[in-house]
Amino acid sequence: MTESPSLLLALTTLLTALLYLLAAWRQVLQLDQHRHRLPRGISGWGIAAVAAHLITAIIAISDSAINLGIYRMTSFIFLSMGILTVLISMRRQLQIMSIVLFPLAALSILVATFAPATGRPLESVHPGVQVHIVASVVAYAVLTLGAFQGLLVSFQIRNLRQHKTRGVIRHLPALDTMERSFYELIAAATALLLVAIISGGIYIDDLFAQHLVHKTVLTLLGFIALVVILIIQWRQGWRVNSAVTLLVSAYVLISLGFFGSKLVLELIINTPS
Repeated sequence: MTESPSLLLALTTLLTALLYLLAAWRQVLQLDQHRHRLPRGISGWGIAAVAAHLITAIIAISDSAINLGIYRMTSFIFLSMGILTVLISMRRQLQIMSIVLFPLAALSILVATFAPATGRPLESVHPGVQVHIVASVVAYAVLTLGAFQGLLVSFQIRNLRQHKTRGVIRHLPALDTMERSFYELIAAATALLLVAIISGGIYIDDLFAQHLVHKTVLTLLGFIALVVILIIQWRQGWRVNSAVTLLVSAYVLISLGFFGSKLVLELIINTPS
């Protein structure tokens, strides 16, 4: 039997989704003004949406034990991405990214609250495991932003080579700024992923029984790919398109490790992971 969300949780979820959609819509309306920083009004809506999302997550956790099902984890990831987007937008232009991110964040929190729970509640979690969980979620959030940034850079390079400056391309920052942000996000994701790997290796026991072997292997392969990107960029520079290709490959590997077993066990076999 599926437990219905509390009235407070349901109301904050609906408010959060509405704020996300409003923030995205207001951002779309501002695109034609050629601003290189988020206007105060848009930043305010975005901050309000992320704050509401954070409050909703706290209410959800306080209402029941911690649940790491695929829906709840996805919502946590979008919360992390929302916080990072708001923080980065204070000094870098992220209009395009927020327009894509905010509607998806709205969808994620609606599903996490109103869809049947798929994960097994955790009554008590060791502080070391909590560090692993938080580092994993934030690392994946940063990596997702980095992958999106990389695709934007590739799109920008292709259009500039073809001398196309209309449409979306005119709202992007200078190419060198975009490339610098891309590598900064990769470096941050790599550092956070290292923390997640180390803490997981120290504090998570019984690797085979918890269906974590493939996650560990795929995550390590993705981590190695990220390290390769950073080393080559630091030592000799690299074509951005090559770096983006390797990053996307790393992202796919880590995504399979992060969500693969959850998708199969929770949504196909209907066994809590």
